Amino acid sequence: MKIRRCVAILALAAFAVLVGAGCGEKPADGHGHGHGHGGESSSGASFKAGKGVIVKEETQKLLGFEVADVAERKLSNQIRFTVQVFGEKHHHRLNQEDHSGCDVEGSGFLSANTAAAVKVGQPVELFKDTNNRLGGVVLAVQKALALGESEIVVGISNATAALKSGEFVPARISVPRDDAVAVIPQSALLRTSEGSFLYAVNGDAYFRVAVTTGVEADGWIEITDGLLAGDQVVTKPVQTLWLIELRATKGGGHCH
Repeated sequence: MKIRRCVAILALAAFAVLVGAGCGEKPADGHGHGHGHGGESSSGASFKAGKGVIVKEETQKLLGFEVADVAERKLSNQIRFTVQVFGEKHHHRLNQEDHSGCDVEGSGFLSANTAAAVKVGQPVELFKDTNNRLGGVVLAVQKALALGESEIVVGISNATAALKSGEFVPARISVPRDDAVAVIPQSALLRTSEGSFLYAVNGDAYFRVAVTTGVEADGWIEITDGLLAGDQVVTKPVQTLWLIELRATKGGGHCH
């Protein structure tokens, strides 16, 4: 516990230094009224327009800076929908993975185009809550209805006490893809009101790059535009870099 507290104290101290960055050096009159428009800083970090955020090595260590390569993976396509339960009991057959005799069943709807990738027998994950996932399988894919949606019938296992008839549960089907795509760890992505961004390694700085994302699965996010496999990005602490840049570019206060 003592070690954890020490680490937390060091991180907070480093963060306090960083959020004060971007104000620039004190002017010659000694009053220190920097306006945060970029430039060098005597603190642990600074920001330069066109180059990015620069963080001193000792401050990086305090914050546990981490950088990773943009990799290539065969990331599964994630089909998400909501299942409504219409049965409350489950009877296992001899094979625990056989859900064809499930009394706990449910169904949800997908667009005809999305449903075309769903096949009978595909595994389904249902999320009762954050710590309670239930397994299931696709029992049937019904033809598209008048509104252009197909009904997906799901059999659910180990759900006798977990689910009730009429309940709505988030569900996910993972569909493997043949081609590898450029991916980053989820922790590297910065989501803002202005869009999605990454902090790419730019020499001795970290430059914010706008990206377009695709599939998210197993802790990875597909990048469809903005970076290429082999580029390097910051995975920690992305929010801190964002705060430093905001103070430097949005007038985040004066240094006194």
